[in-house]
Amino acid sequence: MTSTTSTSAVAAPIAMIFSFNEELALRALEGLTPDEMWKTPTERSNPMLWIAGHLVQTRAMLLRVLGDPVDTGWGNVFERGAAAITRDAADRYPSRDEIVRVMREIIPRLRDRLTSLDDSSLAQPATMQLPGATTVADELAFFALHDSYHTGQLAYLRKALGYPGLAG
Repeated sequence: MTSTTSTSAVAAPIAMIFSFNEELALRALEGLTPDEMWKTPTERSNPMLWIAGHLVQTRAMLLRVLGDPVDTGWGNVFERGAAAITRDAADRYPSRDEIVRVMREIIPRLRDRLTSLDDSSLAQPATMQLPGATTVADELAFFALHDSYHTGQLAYLRKALGYPGLAG
């Protein structure tokens, strides 16, 4: 895990959450086959490939909100409510290796951006319509929760595939 030193007592723990999650998410994807990346526990569940891509896409969107535009080149295939996510549609999605490559590019940019925020930046009005978010700090807290939720899904699905747990 990389340092999350920040000038803001608010930004530092948020940066730390993303730092913990990035390590767990990358470990969750290690060694999985393409078929395993598409397995789901139920027909209503998303596969690991979609969850991992959604994590990266959301982090890229967060970077844009924070003034550091990044384009994954994937369009909207990882947006919430995207069309049917099935193995039959695999040609519309990047591979696990491509998702990991872009994740590794985005991770340091997000960490640097988060640790550079000061309290006045964090106190600015929210720019997105998120439940209960009135400031930029609120938005960041929401996305740290979102990131943790999906990182937990990756860990759970990996274990369901018969791999050892990632923590604990």
